[in-house]
Amino acid sequence: MQTNHPNPHQTPAKQTLGKPASREQAPVGQAPVEQAPEKHAPEKHAPGERASVEQVQGVNAAGEQGLGEQVAGAKVPGEQVPGEKVRGKKMPGDQEPREQVLREDMAGERSEVLVAAIELELSALFRRSRSASLRLARRVHPEMDAAGYALISQIELGTGSGAGVRASDVAQVLGLDKSTVSRGITQLESLGLIERVGDPDDGRARLLRLTATGAERYEAMRTQRQTEFRAILDRWNPTDLADLGRLLTRLNTDLG
Repeated sequence: MQTNHPNPHQTPAKQTLGKPASREQAPVGQAPVEQAPEKHAPEKHAPGERASVEQVQGVNAAGEQGLGEQVAGAKVPGEQVPGEKVRGKKMPGDQEPREQVLREDMAGERSEVLVAAIELELSALFRRSRSASLRLARRVHPEMDAAGYALISQIELGTGSGAGVRASDVAQVLGLDKSTVSRGITQLESLGLIERVGDPDDGRARLLRLTATGAERYEAMRTQRQTEFRAILDRWNPTDLADLGRLLTRLNTDLG
């Protein structure tokens, strides 16, 4: 029987199962050449598409995190997580910022406060005006009241601009009924301050105008009133005076 003896120069067969690298058969007397393990390039995927487990799976390099740590919580670039609000953009259905709502509320409250303050000051001005009208009326004539002062002021305007003014026009400007105006006119006539004259445009109508005595006394009263106003308003600068005149004109126009 022939016995097989192993050849010391023959390379034994190598098992490749489970081995990452293989050796090529080298000529006798040369060292075997090891082949580097085959590297596979990562498979690319479209933008916005999540990588599969197979694409991200692989041998971790030293210091890298594990597969579960890499995938968990990761977000593909360009993808928006549901419910996430993009910074700087207002999403549909969002409410107005709280700061803007507060500013609007404060503006409304401030407007109410300002209107209330103006109303208070106007009420004080009207009270002073009534007492001032009575004082000025006494300067024209000791027996004239505040209502008579309002009437003679309107009649004086008509006298200065023309032949006179109709009683109906005076009632309309002052917002009084004709009977009240008629009583006041009768009083002024009895004091010798006004008179009735014919209307040059209508022979049946009568006009009211100041008498010479009434014009003289009214002018003296107005001169004294202007002197008192100047003493008060001289402390104001011209800009404030211009604003006061402009705003009073606007207020009277709106009230009219």
